[in-house]
Amino acid sequence: MKNLKFKNVTIYVTGANGEIFEYHHNNEYKNQSKEDIINIFKLEPFHMATYLEDELDKPKAFNTYNWGAPITLCGVASEDIYSGVALVNIHLGGDVRGNYSEPYICDEPEAIFSQMTYLDVELSNGEIFSFDCDNSEGYFDFDTFDAYYIDFDEDITKEQYKELTEKNEL
Repeated sequence: MKNLKFKNVTIYVTGANGEIFEYHHNNEYKNQSKEDIINIFKLEPFHMATYLEDELDKPKAFNTYNWGAPITLCGVASEDIYSGVALVNIHLGGDVRGNYSEPYICDEPEAIFSQMTYLDVELSNGEIFSFDCDNSEGYFDFDTFDAYYIDFDEDITKEQYKELTEKNEL
């Protein structure tokens, strides 16, 4: 489609209190620092182990990498993630088997596990297409382009436009 280009392609992730945060924008990851992740999930430094006395009911270990979540944290949470807290470490990059932060308390473990993602695609003509992710991995299933790697200098193909239009209607 001549002179029609991708203008903005943004992926968002849901954090604590249902707040939406930018996760990826125009080929760049966002909110990846330890401080960003602390903010997204409203984490508090873990200072006193006695805090866990009545908060962890049947604790289960987890690593959100194994859940395919966009942001990786590991720790323990109550069997029922809707009651109690989680004790977590933030993955700081590299191999997910290591390189984690000091411990933090998360009062909303369900936010850590759900990490819903959303995609907005804005075209140069002003059209905006919005998609919910149908999985917890922040992966959007398109055949004609990859939402994480867009060539903003190229015109959108008829196939890309058709796929955006059709999937947006679902």
